[in-house]
Amino acid sequence: MRQRLINTTALQETLPQEGKFKGAKGLSKSALVTGPISLPSLLFDSGISKTDWIEGLKHHSKTLTNLLLNDQIDAFNQYLGSQFGLESAEAKKGLVTIDYRPILQDLLQTAILIEHSTIPPYLTALYSIKDGTNALASQIIRSVAVEEMLHMIMVCNVMNAVNIQPSVNRPQNYPSYPMKLPMNVDFYVGLETFSTNSIATFIAIESPSSPLVKAPKSDKVGVPKALVSKSAAVQETSFWTLENMKGFIMENVHTIGEYYDVLFFYITVFQIIAYYKEHGSLPQSFEELNTGGIFTGDPAKQIRPEQYYGSGGKLHPVEALSGVIAVFQEIKGQGEGADDSIFDVDPSQFEEGAELAHYFRFKEVFHEHFYLGGNYQPFMDENGMMPVTTPPNGKALPVDWNAAYPMKPNPKMADYESNPQLYAQGKAFNQTYKNLLDAIQAAVEGNAKELEKSIMYMYALKEQAIGLMSQPLNAQQNAGPTFEYPIN
Repeated sequence: MRQRLINTTALQETLPQEGKFKGAKGLSKSALVTGPISLPSLLFDSGISKTDWIEGLKHHSKTLTNLLLNDQIDAFNQYLGSQFGLESAEAKKGLVTIDYRPILQDLLQTAILIEHSTIPPYLTALYSIKDGTNALASQIIRSVAVEEMLHMIMVCNVMNAVNIQPSVNRPQNYPSYPMKLPMNVDFYVGLETFSTNSIATFIAIESPSSPLVKAPKSDKVGVPKALVSKSAAVQETSFWTLENMKGFIMENVHTIGEYYDVLFFYITVFQIIAYYKEHGSLPQSFEELNTGGIFTGDPAKQIRPEQYYGSGGKLHPVEALSGVIAVFQEIKGQGEGADDSIFDVDPSQFEEGAELAHYFRFKEVFHEHFYLGGNYQPFMDENGMMPVTTPPNGKALPVDWNAAYPMKPNPKMADYESNPQLYAQGKAFNQTYKNLLDAIQAAVEGNAKELEKSIMYMYALKEQAIGLMSQPLNAQQNAGPTFEYPIN
């Protein structure tokens, strides 16, 4: 575990006041329960109302997630003791028989699709930049695209850890553009050429959950998702169902980071239930909860750091809850920033500094300036915090917005049917992309050596994409890659 992710002010707001984490003895139930309902009631009590279930889920998911994803293990242990020391769950067996596998398969597969859905747009913008131009912007976009692929592979590690086979290469796992991400967002993600519009969309994709970050001071930084359905019905008779859990996400999740927060809580809930089913009692510490339970997957299917040849970020294998924490910390930190900062990790942990989180990297391109070296005093409050919307005002980052191919937005293979040459090129590109996904799929099925082929396919993709983008499709627009599932 290597970073804290949540604003410390928000973290403190989720913790009980001093004196409330001393255990159940001698304290009333009201002194220990800090949320609308207790955690045991949220998990096991079928008599609570839908309103209480939702409010309890909001509170306990925020509390539990903030504690574990911020490495507050001692406080988490006290939280468990205060909650599970309140009452016995012996007579509350409603959740013990729940089948967690299809629920986690759906939610984790959606996480894979979230990560996958960002890769083609980022690659399209990257490939559309003409050679010899926008070197810094290209480096930034490339670094983010590579890290999104890392995220997708790590979510596959989480699925394999809970003994659920991930899928990245089937037709139903392909994003279809333009599309909305599986959260409560009101913008579309598509395949577009490098432009202020496409970079603005990328900024929106990577938006942080926290509205404030520490104003940057250090200069030690390198220069550089069939989703969750809005129609999910809420069943009144049983709250802990896939439909209800997806419905909660649709109503309360607005960013990728928030999706991972709720997903982490769901995973922990099923681990608690598995522990209770095995031991007949509720866990009292993270050590008890960490291993076993739902983590029954084959360790041989884990992709490990030495098997991943991408640059940027760190790949974490998953064999216990601690591995899930490391994965979600990495994904959230790289996307929206860690430890209240604009960095993807605490820069003090690296002698040569750390990169900015994706959101801030894209803002540097959009505003044509770097963050470091700028003056943020006018935006800072008394605690040195500034809004995440603050634009970078450091050293200039030159961008030539005209040095990109005028690709038609969201092209389809159907656009090329009247041009045999373009059709053949588009088909070849899609097959190469499928080959890349096939290599990842083989790796997460236990043949990690197949991942070596991904480097070759990435080089081929760039060459094929440029071959399409450099050819006119009509009087105003050029062709481009479609990232569609290849049909023979």
